[in-house]
Parts: sequence; structure tokens; C-alpha cells
Amino acid sequence: MLLLIACASYSCAKDSSQNASKADWEQYQAPNRGAPGNTQDAGSRPLCPEVSKPFTALSPLTNWIETLEPHPTFWLYIPNNTHAVRLILRDEPTQQEVYRTTYSLTDTQGIGHFSLPDEAPPLEIDRFYNWQFDLICDADNSSRFRVSGLVVRRSPSPTLLTQLESAFPPEKVDLLAANGLWLDALTILAQQRLAEPRKTTLAAGWANLLSDADVRLDLFSQEKLLDCCKEIESTEMQNR
Repeated sequence: MLLLIACASYSCAKDSSQNASKADWEQYQAPNRGAPGNTQDAGSRPLCPEVSKPFTALSPLTNWIETLEPHPTFWLYIPNNTHAVRLILRDEPTQQEVYRTTYSLTDTQGIGHFSLPDEAPPLEIDRFYNWQFDLICDADNSSRFRVSGLVVRRSPSPTLLTQLESAFPPEKVDLLAANGLWLDALTILAQQRLAEPRKTTLAAGWANLLSDADVRLDLFSQEKLLDCCKEIESTEMQNR
């Protein structure tokens, strides 16, 4: 069952939420874990244009991401419309490649979403995976930026599941953030912002989430959310 189901409009929430300020949004509670990885690539590459902000994964400082979704959505800041983004997903215990795919870039610079497709193997509950995204700067795949980290799928407690099933979108974001489920909170809020880009309460919630002390992505809170990105190549999968 997918939990990232929200009302088509933020206006379906309680009236009191319409006047929410930044201070009204729940703080993200990062799981007490650290993980190897690199969520920002500020290096230089021969065939990549210079940019003011680097290729960055919207991820907590720990590089540790938790989700309830078997096929989660990742969010990346794309500094310019170069060529493509490639995802490589590996099983952490064995380091065996589980899935690989490439997404097209069809818009200007901003924050794009990259969903693990339905045909990809679903994340197993409580199993760790390495995620790696490469921003490919040229059609010949000669130069690229790279970000990486860890993701783990969790099973919700009965209490959290009941709360999520009855919650309006802003309440879902709060519940997910408070339970350390970064990708899910980010995705629901981003989906609402894409649907209603002028809603100030959503902008406040977005800024609040990205400015959390365990996240520190304030630099990207004003960047445009892009309605992209789609898979453009067939996937490669290996059985563990």
C-alpha cells in the first residue's frame, strides 16, 4: 500500500492550517545514525559548465534516508539543463548492483524528482541500499558529477499507520518528518507545491524542512521545483 496519497489540493486540510507559518510546521527528527556518502558534488569537470550552486541531493547531513515506500522518489538540485541523470542502486551488505536507469533532463535548473520505477525491484523492509546519482554533462558520458548515500525502507508502526491514513496532507508531512521519514515528508510537500506553487503556507513548510539543523539546505529553498524527470533507458537488474 502506498502511503504517499494526498488530497489533490492543499485546501482539503483543516481551515486552521491555511494560516500556518514556518513555526507551525513540525521539525524533522533525524534518525540517530550516520552513513558514508556525499550528497553534494562541488568539484570541477572538464565538460561541465561552471555553476553557482553544485549538483546536490536533497538529503539530511547524515546521508541516511528512511522511507516507507517500496519505490521512493529522490529529489536533486540540477544546476543546469545538461544531458541526463543516472541512478545506480546497490544492495549495501553485498554491494551488488540491484538497479540502474537513466533519466532525461527536460527543464531548466531547479529541483527535480527521480522516482524508482515500478518495474524496479522494491526496497525490502529494513534492508540497506546505496543510492548513487550521476549528473551526466555530455552525450558521450565523458564527464559527470556524483552524489550518494544510504536509504532504508521501514515498516510503519500500527499507530503511525492509523495516523497517516486519517491525516490531511500538511499533517502527513508533520507526522512523517517527526518520525524521521525524510523522503516521504519531502515528497508529499513537494507534490503539493507543484500543484499549488503560489500557496505561501507550502513555501513556509518547504523552507522549514530544508532549514532544519540536521539538513541545512537553506540555499535551495527558493529554487524552482521542476516537473521532471522521466526514465529514458531500459533498466539493468541483477538478482542477489
